[in-house]
Amino acid sequence: MPNLLDISKLTKEQKKQLLEKAREKLGISKLQEVTGRSRKQIYLYIRGFDERGKELDIPNEVMEKVVNALSIDEVYDVVHGFNPKEVTINDAIAVIAKAVRDPGFRNVFFMLLQKQFGEYLKQTAQSYLVTKEDLELFEKLLKESKSKKTAEDRINYLRRALAELNYELSPDRLKDYILELVEENRGRAEHTAKALKLFIKEVVKLRDSHLARELYDSFKIPKAKTNYRPVSLSLDTLKQILNNIEELGAKAFFLILAETGLRVGEVLNLRVDQVDLEHRVIRIMKESETKRAYISFLHEGTVKWLKEVYLPYREDFVKRYELSVRKLAEANPDQNIDIEAWKTKLFPFREDMLRAEIKIAMRKVGKEFRLYDLRSFFASYMIKQGVSPMIVNLLQGRTPPQQFQILQQHYFVISDIELQQYYEKHAPRLLD
Repeated sequence: MPNLLDISKLTKEQKKQLLEKAREKLGISKLQEVTGRSRKQIYLYIRGFDERGKELDIPNEVMEKVVNALSIDEVYDVVHGFNPKEVTINDAIAVIAKAVRDPGFRNVFFMLLQKQFGEYLKQTAQSYLVTKEDLELFEKLLKESKSKKTAEDRINYLRRALAELNYELSPDRLKDYILELVEENRGRAEHTAKALKLFIKEVVKLRDSHLARELYDSFKIPKAKTNYRPVSLSLDTLKQILNNIEELGAKAFFLILAETGLRVGEVLNLRVDQVDLEHRVIRIMKESETKRAYISFLHEGTVKWLKEVYLPYREDFVKRYELSVRKLAEANPDQNIDIEAWKTKLFPFREDMLRAEIKIAMRKVGKEFRLYDLRSFFASYMIKQGVSPMIVNLLQGRTPPQQFQILQQHYFVISDIELQQYYEKHAPRLLD
C-alpha cells in the first residue's frame, strides 16, 4: 500500500476517516498495539482537537501503520471515493486507452504497475502465445529448407508439444516440460526439443527477438547421458511456501502438485469433472506408449479445503470473467480460445500468473526451485516412508502400459482401493 499512496498528501479529514475505519475493523485495543498510541490519544485524533480545543493532525508515522492495517479496498474507498471491487474491465480498457494517448499519464501508470506487479509483469513478458499464423509460417519455412520427411517430423513433434503446452511458451514451463519428456522417453524429448528450438529461432525471433533468446536458452536438447538433479526439499519447506501463497488459484495448484506428484501439465489441464471429491480421486485417464497416468488421490483435509475455499473462489472467477474472455476470444480468433473448455478447467487461470504467485512465496521462504522438483519430492518422500518404488511409479503414472499389463497378469495385482490406501497412509500432507 505505501507504494501506491502518498501519506503526506492525505487531508486531515481523510486521515480521521481512515483511523476511524481502522478502529471499527481492529477494535481499540488492537489499534493501540498497531499504532503505539494510547486509547485517549486515538480518540483525540478521531475527534480532531485536543482538550484545549487545539486542532490535531495525525502524524504520518501513525497513518502509515493505520494504512498498512487496512485493505486496499478500504483505503481506496476513503481516499478516492470508490471500491476497487466495483471496477470493471471497461474501466481498465479506459485507463489503457488514456495511457496510449497521454505520455505523462503512461509514465506514471507504468511506474505504478512496476511497483505493484513487478514479478507478474516479468513473468507475463516472458510468455509467448503461439498463433495459427505462427504455425503456418513455420510449416512454410520447413518445406522450403528441409526434406519432406524432416519437415513432417519437426511439425508433428511441435504440434504435439504446443497442444500439451496450451500454445503458450515460457522459460519455466519449457524447462519443466522437457524434463518431463526426458523422464518418459529420452528420444521423444530430444526430437521435441529440436522442434521447439527451431520454431523459436525461425518464428518467435521474428516477433520478439529478446523473448526468443530467453525461450531458446531456457532448455537444452537432451543428450544420452544428461541427468537432472532435483533440488532437495522438505515437507516443512513446502508447508511454509504454501502458507505464503496469497492467491487461491496458485495455492490450490501448488497444493495438488506437491501432494500428488503429478506432472505440471497434467494438473494444469485438469477439468473439474476429473476430480471426484466424494471419493477423493483424480482421474487423469491419460495413457500413451510411454506413460500410464490414469489415477491419483487427494487427502481428506485437502478435499475439505477445496470444497470450502478454492472451488467457490474458482466459480466466482469464471462467472466474473467469462464475458471478458469471450471478448478476448472474439478479438483474437487466431488463438483458438475455447470458452466452453476454459469454463471446465479446474484452474482457469494463466499459467504464468500461477507460477509468479508461487515464485513470490518461494522467495519469501528463501527456497526457489522448479515446479518439476515437486514430482521428485513426492517420489523420494514416499520411498522414505517405506513405499515400494513400484507403487510410487503407479501413483505417478510412470509405468508404461505394456509393462503394467505384464505386471498385472503375471507378478503384481493391486486394485485402485489398495493404491488409495497406500496414498492416504504415506503421501505428503501440506494442510495437516
